[in-house]
Amino acid sequence: MIPFNYHHLYYFYVIAKEGSISKAAQQLRLAQPTLSSQLKQFESFLNIKLFIRENRSLFLTEEGRRVLEYAKIIFDIGRELKDRMVDLNHRGRIRLQIGVPNSVPKSIIEALLSFVLNIDPTVFLVIKEDKINKLIQGLHDHELDLILTDTPLQQPEAKEIKNHFIGKIPIVFCVHPRLSKKFKNIPKDLDGAPLLLPSSSRQIFQSLQEYFTENNIEPNIIGEIEDVEIVRRLVLRGIGIAPLNLLTVLSAPAKAKLVVIKMPSNQMIYEHFYLITKKRKVIHPHVERLLTDFHIEEFITTKL
Repeated sequence: MIPFNYHHLYYFYVIAKEGSISKAAQQLRLAQPTLSSQLKQFESFLNIKLFIRENRSLFLTEEGRRVLEYAKIIFDIGRELKDRMVDLNHRGRIRLQIGVPNSVPKSIIEALLSFVLNIDPTVFLVIKEDKINKLIQGLHDHELDLILTDTPLQQPEAKEIKNHFIGKIPIVFCVHPRLSKKFKNIPKDLDGAPLLLPSSSRQIFQSLQEYFTENNIEPNIIGEIEDVEIVRRLVLRGIGIAPLNLLTVLSAPAKAKLVVIKMPSNQMIYEHFYLITKKRKVIHPHVERLLTDFHIEEFITTKL
């Protein structure tokens, strides 16, 4: 009998992911006949049929799906092992890889990094900003240790992906000092007022829409902008009013202070934040500390 080896399993794994031998051969840089021969050897060893061919496409058999589940576990642990060793051996420093969607305010990122640097000043930080779907793939591939986001993953593709709530920050409406006398009362003065909104992809956008509907007001929407820092700078130019999280306002340079319009305490709006992680055999020590001890509200207290 042909001896089993992990090359056979890996070749099968890539073929299953790509859906064809030709695509898998390109990725593996092998000739198609060679790859086909390796697959036949693997099927011979297991004494089962792993694929059926229909209209020039390959489909997994029931047995093939079972083998693929084992392959996913084996190679996922292998990627975790490699990433873990790199994390622990980066010039004697622990490496922490963090993914952040472009929509997350820089003040929130700064708070998380401050926490990490406080527990380990020698940590080697890798910060990657991208779209959430690419960041989730990076988490799957062990290219990231965690994701900081303002929008939880609604339907995690696998049980090992989890959302962790880390706190909420009040949203306040801000204006340039010279406009502060014109806009004093929230929500009444928002009706018809020039307003800069966060992009519709952000969770807070929906909360603001509900707030406007509940209070029967229709602001004059100037635009929807993803980058919170750009919004803050436009308000500093007197362009209009903007809903910003309180930590962003408190973290602004002293010479760039905005006026916060008072609003009833029973009508407060909050922006929520989460860490997204993937289950691992051995949890990253800094991720473990973040999940147990990092609470974003505490950073407001330090700014007041």
